[in-house]
Amino acid sequence: MNRFRGFLQGVALSLGGLCASTLTLPAAYAATNTATVVATAAPAVAAAGGNIETLVFVRHGEKPAQGYGQLDCQGLNRALALPAVIAAKFGKPDAIYAPDPGQEKDDGGHPYYYVRPLATIEPTAIQFQMPVQTPYGFAQIDQLGNALVDPANRGKLIVIAWEHKLIEKLLRQMLSAHGGRAADVPKWQSDDFDSIYIVRLDWQNGTPRASFKHDREGLDGRATDCPVRRYRECRRLRRGRPLPPVRTLRHRRRINWVIQM
Repeated sequence: MNRFRGFLQGVALSLGGLCASTLTLPAAYAATNTATVVATAAPAVAAAGGNIETLVFVRHGEKPAQGYGQLDCQGLNRALALPAVIAAKFGKPDAIYAPDPGQEKDDGGHPYYYVRPLATIEPTAIQFQMPVQTPYGFAQIDQLGNALVDPANRGKLIVIAWEHKLIEKLLRQMLSAHGGRAADVPKWQSDDFDSIYIVRLDWQNGTPRASFKHDREGLDGRATDCPVRRYRECRRLRRGRPLPPVRTLRHRRRINWVIQM
């Protein structure tokens, strides 16, 4: 547990930087590249019921040049905005998966515990008050695929945060094995942290038939500085009081971040 202490403290500090009012998940959201705002409409794409199983694959957020198995500040800001995107596009998941963070992965030429996907999806799980399933290491995509393509998942929505090359490989295998076209799955570019790869499995005849769709989070261009604790600014906003005058560039960034969230 000691090796994850820093990761868990980082998540706690990051979430602590949010105003309390932003931690309540409304019925639906609309997300843009510059802000996340509450919407009154239902999610744009609701999870399909009946015979359709929907698998939503997201890549981890942006990472530091040295790797560390970790997110950088921009990746953390993406992770904090991701719950609104999932809510708006799909609704509440039935299950959430990420790789086992206890397994090491070569990252930047050194082995590190691979917490990046879990750190990316943790805010989503927290907002929806759900556990994250982490039974498989990042390379165990065959086992992951077997768990996902299961009749017990008929009618369910499952969100998976993983490594982008392995998502691509798994989905091509999945479509080939279940009546889809592997060629429909595009190459996931190394600089693309925004794509969403969606597989729908139609269980109508008892044997799944797979189809693929490419979507986007719309979260590129998030701030590159990490959120910090802003108790005074949050307290002012909750009480309906104006924020203090901007005195420094750093202060401007802090206030803009509070308004954006």
